[in-house]
Amino acid sequence: MIERTETVEENSLEKIFSSKGRIKIVKVLAKEGELNISEIAKRAKLNYSTTNQHLDFLEKVGLVQEKIFGRIRIFRFKAENIKAQAIKNLFEIWESNKIEREYYKRKPVIHLDIPTKSNIYG
Repeated sequence: MIERTETVEENSLEKIFSSKGRIKIVKVLAKEGELNISEIAKRAKLNYSTTNQHLDFLEKVGLVQEKIFGRIRIFRFKAENIKAQAIKNLFEIWESNKIEREYYKRKPVIHLDIPTKSNIYG
């Protein structure tokens, strides 16, 4: 049996963002800070098992931390982790861009008369 060791590639940004489910979970936790696993699953619109698998991966790469209180499992976004903070900043910037794009969609377009070669030089 071949023993597999974890590589840097497994902790890459591509691996973290390779799943829509993981992205949803990270977004939920980045926004809320900490939630129990059932609430994360509900807000991310994922089933419990899938959420659990993604949270295990996210904990392994250091983006979330699990706290256990009896049978209750709470996951906390590790904002003190510089990579987690960078991802949170990305989400915040991306979401603000969405608002900005919506603003410009509703704003009327103003067309300026830009001189062409023919009317500049006579």
